[in-house]
Amino acid sequence: MKNKIFTFYFILVFVVLLITGFFSYYLTQHFYKMELEERLTNSALLIGHQILELISKTDNNSNIYNKKIINDFDFNKTAKIYSELLSKDGPINWQNKVRITFIDYDGEVLGESDEDFANMENHLNRKEIIEAIEGRTGKDIRFSGTIEMNFLYIAVPIQEIKTIVRVSLPLVQVQKIYNIIFNYEIIGILICILFTLLLAFKFSTMITNPISELIVKSHEITLGNYSVRAETNSKSYLGINSKTNYDDELGQLASTFNEMASKLESTVYKLKNNNLLMDTILNSMTDAIIAVDNSLHIILINSIACKIFGIAHTNGTSPATNIIGSSLFEYIRINQLNEMLKDTINKKLVLSKEISLGYNGGKILKVTTMPVKPISSNPFSETSYSASKLSFPEGAVLSIQDITNLKKLEQIRTEFVSNVTHELKTPLTSIRGFVETLRNGAIEDEEVAGHFLEIIDIEAERLYVLINDILQLSEIESGKPDGNIENYNLKQIIEETVQILKSKAEKHGISIDINAPDNLLVMANKDRIKQLLINLIDNGIKYNKAGGNVSISAYLSEGKLVIKVTDTGIGIPEQHLPRIFERFYRVDKGRSRSMGGTGLGLAIVKHIINLYNGNIKVNSTLGAGTEFIIQLPRNI
Repeated sequence: MKNKIFTFYFILVFVVLLITGFFSYYLTQHFYKMELEERLTNSALLIGHQILELISKTDNNSNIYNKKIINDFDFNKTAKIYSELLSKDGPINWQNKVRITFIDYDGEVLGESDEDFANMENHLNRKEIIEAIEGRTGKDIRFSGTIEMNFLYIAVPIQEIKTIVRVSLPLVQVQKIYNIIFNYEIIGILICILFTLLLAFKFSTMITNPISELIVKSHEITLGNYSVRAETNSKSYLGINSKTNYDDELGQLASTFNEMASKLESTVYKLKNNNLLMDTILNSMTDAIIAVDNSLHIILINSIACKIFGIAHTNGTSPATNIIGSSLFEYIRINQLNEMLKDTINKKLVLSKEISLGYNGGKILKVTTMPVKPISSNPFSETSYSASKLSFPEGAVLSIQDITNLKKLEQIRTEFVSNVTHELKTPLTSIRGFVETLRNGAIEDEEVAGHFLEIIDIEAERLYVLINDILQLSEIESGKPDGNIENYNLKQIIEETVQILKSKAEKHGISIDINAPDNLLVMANKDRIKQLLINLIDNGIKYNKAGGNVSISAYLSEGKLVIKVTDTGIGIPEQHLPRIFERFYRVDKGRSRSMGGTGLGLAIVKHIINLYNGNIKVNSTLGAGTEFIIQLPRNI
C-alpha cells in the first residue's frame, strides 16, 4: 500500500508539472517575441521618419529622392548614434546592444552600427530585405555562429528615398526566460516530490515502533550527535489525532534516555570547550610548545612548532591528529634536542640551549626543556571515578623560540659598531699624528704648520660629516613617523639643492641640468627630500669626469612620482650594484675616503625612500655613467 500511494502521488505531480511547464514555456516565448518585434518595429519606423525629416531639410526641392543628397548623407554615423540611443537601458554589451543597418533597394549596405559597412556583402537575398522592398515590414530570425545565439531582424522600408532601416537584437532575454522557467520547473518538481514523499510516508505508516526510534537515536549518539532526543509523546508514533502520553515502561525508558543524552552532551561540550580553549591559547603563543611522555611520544604540539619543524598540520592551526601519540623521532631528528629531552626526563632538570638548524644562515632556536610532574589532586572528584583509575604520564615540555632574526640584528649591530669604530679611528689617528708633529716643533714653521692645520681641519670636517650621517641614519631608522609633511614644489626643492652644490660642481667643471615641471608637487618632509637629492647629486659630482654632467629630472608616471639623477661619471661595476646601499660599503675605498665620503650616503637615501614606501633602482655602465631612478607614492 505504501508503494502504491507513493507511486500515485509521484506520477500525478510529475505529469501536472510537465504539462504546465510545457505550455508556460512556449506561451512565454510567443508573447515575448511579439512584444520584442513590436518594439523593434516602432524603433525602425521612428528612425525612418527622422531620416526623412533630415534629408527633407537638406533638399529644398519637392522631390525627396535626390541621389546626390542621399549619397552625401552619413548613414554610417547615423546608425551608430541610433544604436547607442536605443541601447541605453542598461550596460551596453553584445547581449542588449541594438544593431542598426541602412540598406538601399539594390541590397548595398549604406551604414552599419557595429561593422565596417564597406566590407559587408550584398543583402538583397535576405528574407527581411526582400519583404521590406515589397513594401511590408520584414521579419526574420537567424542563428549567429559568432556568438551562438539567435538574432531577430526587423526591416522597415523608407520608400521615399528607396532605403531600408534594419534593426536587430540578440534574443538573449528570451533564452534567459527559458532558463528561468526550466530552473523553476526543476525546483517545483523536487519540492513536490519531497512533499509527495512526506504524504506517502504519513499515509502509509501510521504506527512506528518507538523502540526503533530509540535505536536510531542511540546510533546517532554513537556517531557524535549528542543533541538528539527521543519523543516521549505517542503523537509522533501513532498518527495525527493521538495525544496520549507514555506513562508505561516505554515512556520511562524514553525519559531516562533523554536524561542520559542531556548529561552526556553537557559533559562532551565542556570537554570540547576546554580543549578548544587550550588549543586557542597554545596556537596563539609566539613560542613553539611540544609535550612528550617518558617514551618521547608526542602528547601535545602547537602550530608554531609544526611550522618551525615543517610538520604538516590541519587547517593551519591544529596539528594533524596522527601526530599525537607518535614518536618525536619520526618528525624531529635533532640529536642535541633529543639528548636534552632525555636528560630532562631522567634527571628532572630544566635545561636551556641554542641550537642551529641547517648551515649558512639556517634557523637558530633557543630550546628550553622542563620536566612534567603528575597532578596529585583529582579533577574528577564529582564523578564516581577515582584518581587511581586515571593516567597522568610523566614526561617533558619543550619551549622553543626562533631567535634567528634576533641573532641577525645582533650581527648587524656588531658590524655597524665595528665599521663606525674603524671610520672614526682613521681621521682621529691622522689628527693626533699631526698634532703630535706640531707639538714636536713643526708649529714653528708657518708653512708646515698651516699645511698640517689644514689637514687637521679636513679630518675634523670628515668626522663631523660622519657623525652627522650616523645621527641622521639613526633618526630615520628609529621608526618614528616623519614630521612636517606638506605639499612642496619639487622643482623648487631641486633648484635649492643644486644651489648648495653649485660651487662644488663648478670647481670640478661639472654642469648640472634640471628637467622638472613647475607645478609638480611632492607631499613629504622637505628636508628629507633635499637630503636625498644632496647625497645623489654630490655622488654624481664626486665620481664624474672633468667636463661631465649631472642631470636631475622629475615627472609623474603611472600615478607615482619619479625622480631621476643621472651622471656621466666613471660608473659602478656590475658586481658592486647589489651592495651599494649597505652602510660603509665603498666600491673604491681609497678614492671614496680621499673625496670625503663616509660610506653612509646611499644608505641614508635608501632609508628615506623606505620611509615614504618608495623604491629605488640603479642602472650603471662602467665608464659611461650611473642613473638612479626613484619612485615615490603621489600622496605619502
